[in-house]
Amino acid sequence: MSDSDSSQRTGRSQSLPLTQFPRLHEADATTLSTDNATNTTPSLSHGDGRNHSTLVYKDHDPANATQHHHHGLPSLHIRTDIAGPVSMDALKENDAFLNQSLSPGSIPRRTPSLRAMLATSAPNEGLSPASISSPQLVAMGDITPLPSPIGGMTSWRHRRGSQSLSRTSSAMSRNGSSLSLRLSDSSQMLGPAESRSRNKPYPGLGKATAEISPDTPDKGPQETAHKHTRNRSLSEYVPPGRSVPIKPRPIAVSGAGLPQGMTSSVSTDSKSTNLHREEYLAIQRGIALPTVRPPTPPRSRGNEAGDVESVILQSPSPDASEEIYSVRSIRTDQPRKYRKLRQLGQGTFSQVSLAVRVENRESSEVNDGPVMDGLAPTTQKLVAVKIIEYGPAGGADEERLEVSLKREVEILKSVNHPSLVQLKAFGSDEKRALLVLDYCPGGDLFDVAASGVKPMSAAVIRRIFAELVDAVRYLHGNYIVHRDIKLENVLVTLPPTAMEKITDWRTYDRAVVTLSDLGLSRRIPEPPESPLLQTRCGSEDYAAPEILMGQPYDGRSTDAWALGVLLYAMMENRLPFDALPGARGDPEKLRARTPHRIARCEWAWYRYADSDGEWDPVKGKDLEGARECVEGLLKRNTRRKGLDEIAALDWVKDAIDVPDSEETALNKVSRNVTQPISQGASQAMLYATGLTEEDMNKAQVGISSVWYNGNPCNMHLLDLSNRVREGVQKAGLVGFQFNTVGVSDAISMGTKGMRFSLQSRDLIADSIETVMGGQWYDANISIPGCDKNMPGVLMAMGRVNRPSLMVYGGTIKPGCAKTQNNADIDIVSAFQAYGQFLTGEITENQRFDIIRNACPGGGACGGMYTANTMATAIEVMGMTLPGSSSNPAESKAKDLECLAAGEAIKRLLKEDIRPSDILTRQAFENAMIVVNITGGSTNAVLHLIAIADSVGIKLDIEDFQKVSDRTPFLADLKPSGKYVMADLHNIGGTPSLLKFLLKEGVIDGSGMTVTGETLAKNLEKVPDFPADQKIIRPLSNPIKKTGHIQILRGSLAPGGSVGKITGKEGTRFVGKARVFDHEDDFIAALERNEIKKEEKTVVVIRYTGPKGGPGMPEMLKPSSALMGAGLGSSCALITDGRFSGGSHGFLIGHIVPEAAVGGPIGLVKDGDTITIDSEKRLLDLDVDETELARRRQEWEALRDAGKLPQTGLTMRGTLGKYARTVKDASHGCITDSVE
Repeated sequence: MSDSDSSQRTGRSQSLPLTQFPRLHEADATTLSTDNATNTTPSLSHGDGRNHSTLVYKDHDPANATQHHHHGLPSLHIRTDIAGPVSMDALKENDAFLNQSLSPGSIPRRTPSLRAMLATSAPNEGLSPASISSPQLVAMGDITPLPSPIGGMTSWRHRRGSQSLSRTSSAMSRNGSSLSLRLSDSSQMLGPAESRSRNKPYPGLGKATAEISPDTPDKGPQETAHKHTRNRSLSEYVPPGRSVPIKPRPIAVSGAGLPQGMTSSVSTDSKSTNLHREEYLAIQRGIALPTVRPPTPPRSRGNEAGDVESVILQSPSPDASEEIYSVRSIRTDQPRKYRKLRQLGQGTFSQVSLAVRVENRESSEVNDGPVMDGLAPTTQKLVAVKIIEYGPAGGADEERLEVSLKREVEILKSVNHPSLVQLKAFGSDEKRALLVLDYCPGGDLFDVAASGVKPMSAAVIRRIFAELVDAVRYLHGNYIVHRDIKLENVLVTLPPTAMEKITDWRTYDRAVVTLSDLGLSRRIPEPPESPLLQTRCGSEDYAAPEILMGQPYDGRSTDAWALGVLLYAMMENRLPFDALPGARGDPEKLRARTPHRIARCEWAWYRYADSDGEWDPVKGKDLEGARECVEGLLKRNTRRKGLDEIAALDWVKDAIDVPDSEETALNKVSRNVTQPISQGASQAMLYATGLTEEDMNKAQVGISSVWYNGNPCNMHLLDLSNRVREGVQKAGLVGFQFNTVGVSDAISMGTKGMRFSLQSRDLIADSIETVMGGQWYDANISIPGCDKNMPGVLMAMGRVNRPSLMVYGGTIKPGCAKTQNNADIDIVSAFQAYGQFLTGEITENQRFDIIRNACPGGGACGGMYTANTMATAIEVMGMTLPGSSSNPAESKAKDLECLAAGEAIKRLLKEDIRPSDILTRQAFENAMIVVNITGGSTNAVLHLIAIADSVGIKLDIEDFQKVSDRTPFLADLKPSGKYVMADLHNIGGTPSLLKFLLKEGVIDGSGMTVTGETLAKNLEKVPDFPADQKIIRPLSNPIKKTGHIQILRGSLAPGGSVGKITGKEGTRFVGKARVFDHEDDFIAALERNEIKKEEKTVVVIRYTGPKGGPGMPEMLKPSSALMGAGLGSSCALITDGRFSGGSHGFLIGHIVPEAAVGGPIGLVKDGDTITIDSEKRLLDLDVDETELARRRQEWEALRDAGKLPQTGLTMRGTLGKYARTVKDASHGCITDSVE
């Protein structure tokens, strides 16, 4: 077009034919616009498919449509027939600009769409080209109204009996926009200078009125037709044309600032200037309605990344009438359930519910936060759940919705900043999508700016702007541009009552605002590629000139511009490019010039201006820095300051001054003793330990080691603990070391001391839980060494459920004996040497050489015994740093792992990742798989069941059988193979093993780990196994096609038993029973050569169960003696006790019920035939029922007479307490059951 054509197109105002927008559905003329291209918040325009849009209200005559213009309420756009312009005489008669003074608490609500802006008041004429300004024509190509998903929309109240115009009237012909105010420093554009009177009342953006024709009779609140508007938005998204039935939406009225005696239930009183808020929009982001007191925010930073909410504990079978939302955590991919408390609102495409997380847990989680009025965490953290329906019910196109949601979720998942919105969980099915968002009790920034009678304080403005600059710079640093920064998209994390209590905003230690709405965000290319974008999108009032002019733009620069607009709005209570308050002239023309003022960067100060319109240093004495920011940002892109320059200004740089603010936010638990003035004695004790004032604000980490120097598995753990503490301190945290108890299985094996071994697992868990709870530590790093240490510390972590990780003490180096041709030996070699000596296979000198050199230093026993089994299982579950289970105890790798634990625990604290987030059902599935792959200890069955119970997951012995049936046995590791953990470490260790299993699809890599990343992410850069390695077999050539752990039941074990059958022994064994009530009796019989090789014998050792032992001792000494004596092929061994990870042979343990409580194993006699069939999973006693009944009567008589072997049930002391509280082996031998 020519310039002359363009110059003629600014004078006329006619209606815009719907056909001007060919992508809109003309059949029913219903235009649907979605929330940030996610179809979650509806905006609609109704039309009749002709040249104008029509919606006939009840009791409303379309012919009089021109008399009804009700403005406000963004995100919902309903246009009535557009009539001719209002005469200037009518405007002058009651010009609100001349009759109202500037209200400090008023800010314009939402801006209308640009399409609405282009629409004029002539109902039946097409839009003449001369009626559109050139910037509008440039921007018109892909403009679509885009609703804001933020709640907090307002509408204007009627003034009865008058036709006075509010500031909104100036935009009346542009679809009734309650758009932000604009001003220009061009007097010609603003109108006569004398109209710029600061003494005139001016409602600003927040308070205004609508026009009612004098001819229109008064109507009550229920009869008044409202016209709703929302932000003018530029968007690349054009929704599909679909017919969706529109339900009327209720209007909730804000009670903020109402006259005394008037509640928010009052509707449209014409004399009231309070804001209307449409309820379903008010809660789109979890914004509380003013009539409901919102819950107080958490003590931690607003929207700090994390995945743990306080939960409501429910019974396994909740009320069927309750609606439960099933989603998956964004951060951990763990299933989550939220219970609907009530519906908050209903939109065309979505509804929003207030909800709270629920779990099926037997015991409640401790509320770790202090209760402080207005600032404390509640025991039930509320969330807002958006329910987006697909198809005809919701009107959302499934394919478009999927693309939009994936794009936004991908960006949300990649960012982590305390002042950025956090998507907590997401779920979808064939009918709907669910988005779980943080509940923000403070509303949006528009409310804060518009609700008060007095302006926002300079301190609040400075703090909020500094946070937003930091958040946007964070996005830009990750090559993400926001593209829709505005007041409505900034949420406030504190309710007004809490904000009033803050006296120093510079030192406030949590985020105050959250920048939301990343739906229009995009990733930009990294250098050297060009970052310029083409798509015009965002909200027009905040759009930079280059966007309106249709030029390629740098999204980082346009984001900076929008922040300048936002800062100006907080200062002036208006937007910079609105016409000056009181400007005379046709309101339509004044409003139409807004894009021109933006394009020319024409704006001026108003509230802080002197008589000449320049900045007044007296009025703005506390906002000089803000002036510098605004004037540096609201310039053309060639002269505009970047955010790095803005952030370097003292006014921004020094706005937040919280010493160690990052660490301070992490001490959510320890602050209960370090902060309250009432805890002075607690603080005095902590100062006595050497803490400084600075330390008192840091998170405290309990470093629990199972150190004692009486066992090689544990003797080096103090050194590791010191290194861990060093890493914790380097991470800016406080580390407190403490110890717990331990028992050496190898030293106590074969003696009564072994009865204390399994019990020590629960004592370790109890002691760590005790210290963590009593000392108020924020996190835990545990350093175990020996067999029962690992499950003990994991059980404590699960019970306490604070950020935790484990540093395994590491494995011992192989020993070497000259008499064994310098072959590698280990602790099992020492056990088997006894049997070899008894049979004469070796001499006493050879035996001594073996035991003297089997253990060359510190570290756990080297084969795939219980310690290494549990360490490997715990690593695949995600509770250790990569490589922890295979790093040797005495190695540089272990040293570096200890140092790295400090930064790792800090990240867990920052992201609030807890054991319950990591120890998921899938994590335990992975653990069971790896135990079978590696031929691990049967103790894993007991321990994994117990650990699962500590985090509320039900695991039973049949789960192990299911996994074993589908999992091959691949590792040629001791005790059944020939290699040790050090050999596995030399070919890549556990990480390379897990990568191999992940690539083969054997394990799941989606689970969260203590690195803050998924297991699969941790393994991305791990090297593969060497091609010629012999330790781990390929899946095509397993040692055994199924796992070695077999769960057997039958007449001898009706409650279950656990077999360790690798296949080398065969899969079926039938033999005659040889019964022993004590382990020592069997060893004596073996020494007397009473067990013959030529006879098939099933050795039965009983009264060694959890209650009978008590303590369920391991039978490593008997099993090793059998193997050493060469009886492995002719003897099987069954027991109600346990077996060590070092045991191998045809072994069945964990028999339930045990002999001490009357189990069938207590009725077996010498010579009975016993059948063990792993293929049929049977453990049967070949004795008829009549005989068994007679034997039971005898057993009960002996029990009543006190002539049975002593059990823990009659003992006192720690073993007696253990025997009376312990559950059976099939239930993990836990001692804290509530049943």
